[in-house]
Amino acid sequence: MSGSMVIDLIVFILSGLGIFLSLLRFLKGPSSFERLAAVDMMNVMFIGIITLLAFMSKNNMYMDIAIMYGLLAFIETIVFARYLEGKAKTTTKRQAEDSQAKSGEVK
Repeated sequence: MSGSMVIDLIVFILSGLGIFLSLLRFLKGPSSFERLAAVDMMNVMFIGIITLLAFMSKNNMYMDIAIMYGLLAFIETIVFARYLEGKAKTTTKRQAEDSQAKSGEVK
């Protein structure tokens, strides 16, 4: 086994470990924002694996796939972040209205 193959194997193992740890964070994450960050990290790891496959096989089609996957992952992150941001604003506004209503009842 050549030195390059050993390095490639180590990179694949570490990338798999990173994906596994990101999946754990996604499943355990206490907030939606941490889950979104975990999904984004998994996407980055997948893009790295696809890029490494392109390098190993010397096939440029994998690079095209990695670029398209990266664009779709970026759009996914932006869309979910906007959704969570709107949800957080709605929750904050509702909490403010509830606290105003409670303070009005006390008086």
